[in-house]
Amino acid sequence: MKYFFLLPVTMVLTACGGSGSSENTGRDPLPPPVTTPDVAELEALTSQSGLSLYGDSSITSFDSVGFAITADNAEIASISWTQVSGPSLQILSNRSQTIGFDVPQAGDYMLRASVTLEGANAPITMEHSFTAAESVQANANVRLDHSVVERGSVSLRVNSSLDLEQSTISWEQIAGPEVLDFTPQEDDLFFDVPEVDRDRVVQIRVTVTSPSGQVQSDDSFITIDNTVINENGYFPDNQQVVSTDMFVFNDDSPFKNAVEDCVYNNVLDRTCTFETLPLIGQTTSTPTIEDILDRTLVSHEWMGERFKQYLESSAAGPDMLNLLRGVTAVVISYDVRPSFYWVATGAIYLDADNFWVTPNERDTLNEAPDFRANFGNDLNFIIPWRYVKNNEYYPAGIYPSEQRGMRTFEDLEADISWLMYHELGHANDFFPPNTWNTFSQSSDPLTEFRQNGTNSDILDRSFPLRSDEMHALADVRFAGVDANDVQKTYNGDDLIPFFEPDISPAFYSYLNEREDFATLFERFMMKYRLDASADVALITREDNPNFIVSWGQRDRFNHADIQARVRFAVENVLPEVGDVEAIQASLPAPVLMNSSLSWFDNLVLGQSNSNSVSALSSSTQNNIEVSDQIREFREQELQGLHQDEFKLPSQ
Repeated sequence: MKYFFLLPVTMVLTACGGSGSSENTGRDPLPPPVTTPDVAELEALTSQSGLSLYGDSSITSFDSVGFAITADNAEIASISWTQVSGPSLQILSNRSQTIGFDVPQAGDYMLRASVTLEGANAPITMEHSFTAAESVQANANVRLDHSVVERGSVSLRVNSSLDLEQSTISWEQIAGPEVLDFTPQEDDLFFDVPEVDRDRVVQIRVTVTSPSGQVQSDDSFITIDNTVINENGYFPDNQQVVSTDMFVFNDDSPFKNAVEDCVYNNVLDRTCTFETLPLIGQTTSTPTIEDILDRTLVSHEWMGERFKQYLESSAAGPDMLNLLRGVTAVVISYDVRPSFYWVATGAIYLDADNFWVTPNERDTLNEAPDFRANFGNDLNFIIPWRYVKNNEYYPAGIYPSEQRGMRTFEDLEADISWLMYHELGHANDFFPPNTWNTFSQSSDPLTEFRQNGTNSDILDRSFPLRSDEMHALADVRFAGVDANDVQKTYNGDDLIPFFEPDISPAFYSYLNEREDFATLFERFMMKYRLDASADVALITREDNPNFIVSWGQRDRFNHADIQARVRFAVENVLPEVGDVEAIQASLPAPVLMNSSLSWFDNLVLGQSNSNSVSALSSSTQNNIEVSDQIREFREQELQGLHQDEFKLPSQ
């Protein structure tokens, strides 16, 4: 996990146990601030009143279609797309300069865009009509046309009725400024965009050729947004440029301007005061869902709708309303990966991948891998984790993107709940309930942290983790520190004497005391509120194709030696829980995995109310069968990478 250190002139980053500069954040550096020549000129479909419309000109039913609007001699301040006529389209980015959607059937369509330029008193209305012919054959579909900030990153994915594994997939840029780091990876494409001096549009084409010679293709249009980037701003200094298509979900929010100015943009370089953007708990002790949505900043409206649905319907919803009192805002965006909490803004930042329900919603997400994915690849062990409910995966669903399935609410709830318990554990570590009414309006989150410290500091002093070896290995796996020769030799068996007798609930806890504290809280709440148990295992990587566990345990957070640490975290984060010690006595004791079986075959570990550390016989475990497809999908979890990044300005 990376730390923000705020220094007098610039901001540097360090992982726990190491140091670095803005050139060594663990993230890939931003593309250089250079312009590039055009691959070819992209012609507009139509122009009027200083606006130009780009996009697909030949359209058939079931095509993925994209349109983009740019201004010739001005900046676009706001835009709103609506459909005027034709069969219903799902336009999920109607406040962006670029829209992408699937055409459901042949017919005549009309779109209208209301565009307001910077400094203009009235919007310009631009309309575009197109006819979708009846498709005579299936075509490829690139997901999805969208806008990106200059020097930002783009991901595209192709779907096709052809067998993509057996077909040849060719990606190429057709027009617009030449993109950078053009990296095709079979059905995915990743690239960065250059700096531009005005909004520009890039055209990308994919061609899929089957072994029999059948060809399918599709084009995608990406708008490069020319925007102001403060190189010393909080996000650019962390090698990030962020979307400018952000808006507060509730348009009439009294905090609209403050949220948009103070938590997620490319110029922010100082912490806003509580007078400008207070913690939610400073304004109300009993926030409603609408109070939360007044502080919710999203890149797409559907993200706010799913967040609202979750808060209304989840068993964890009332907990979240209380926990959200400890933040200034909630950010949900297609370009947040991984999720994080940041005391410099007092906000939590959530990866929208946890919120999608429909395949069209999923299409709007950036699918670039977590920047930490390759950390620790030369280690000879893995330490996976998962949640399990009723001896089944939690969430239980499998959703390969090519199958374009709908996600159930139960799986949505599972994906959101653990993440929010974790991030809000961070927020309420820094600003617990007993502090909210003590802050001056002229103060700010960063100042209060520097003056008062955190409960995780107290946890580390009172109940410190003991294993230096696990701390060092966590730096390798999660912070990108190079492994030394000894660390490269460790296998799963070697880790048992380091991990098993210690008082950590998870490998991630060894990264720093902040993650330790938040993980303790998360694991307890997931079991208490949702009856979801957490598994952890030590597994050798080499010569272990079936992922046989060396050692593993379920519900480790409720081990007698760890319970005092859990109580400290829960009582300080969410006192509304009540008698934590009594609750712990009612929860199951840890259950050991069978060390002769694989991670997958250790899914069923006996009755959920077991009171003793035990393991099932191998004959019972061997009755479990995992299909090849599910096994391949589940193997992704064996990275053991926590979907959370913690940013911390120093004292």
